[in-house]
Amino acid sequence: MAYSREKLIISADDFGISQLANDHILALVEAGKLNRVSVMAHGKFTPEEIARLKKTGIKLDIHLDSASEIATDRKLRAGIFLRGIKFILAYLSDSGNHSAKSDWQNQIQKFNILFGQNPDGLNSHQHIHFFPAYFKIITQLAQKNSIVFIRFGAEKILGSNNLICCILSCLRKINHKNFIVSKLESSDYMVSLDWLGNLPKFLDTLPEGITEIVCHPERPEELEIIKKYF
Repeated sequence: MAYSREKLIISADDFGISQLANDHILALVEAGKLNRVSVMAHGKFTPEEIARLKKTGIKLDIHLDSASEIATDRKLRAGIFLRGIKFILAYLSDSGNHSAKSDWQNQIQKFNILFGQNPDGLNSHQHIHFFPAYFKIITQLAQKNSIVFIRFGAEKILGSNNLICCILSCLRKINHKNFIVSKLESSDYMVSLDWLGNLPKFLDTLPEGITEIVCHPERPEELEIIKKYF
């Protein structure tokens, strides 16, 4: 298998969701396997863990979440269908809730206090920012806080055989004009590691441009894949 590592951004989500996630992510960062880490401002981590992350110079994004998500999802490993239903219900229940904007701004401020810097990029737990009401909020917050990078996939979302991918692809089309107007930066393509049934084949057929692969190293199977291929 031959592919250009320079064409990939390997992004680890959920730093702070559990001690296992922290341990696995730190090990991968220090081994040079990752390009970005997404931090949950409401998560649990020590000053020593923060110092270890910062020492590597890796890009540190903020993984925005709703007030109850960490508690309810800490041990959640539902199937694709159930995750999709939960994804949609979360939006339907909160789409008119304007508190999301102030809540997310507070999380950005908390990140600043904890890490002594602005986040390098914005994304969200369960990719909730792809829903139009939230996408508008997250782009406004990026501009307000001088954050230039957002998880979006400027050209396309890859992994079309996955239900979550199909939902996000549809939402991406709705949000595309707002993304262009925002002038924010993103990778050209975005895909989640658990959407890829055949990773070697995927890596051998990477599109031109930069692809962000989102992973969750708390999961032992994903930890081993990252260690093997990246």
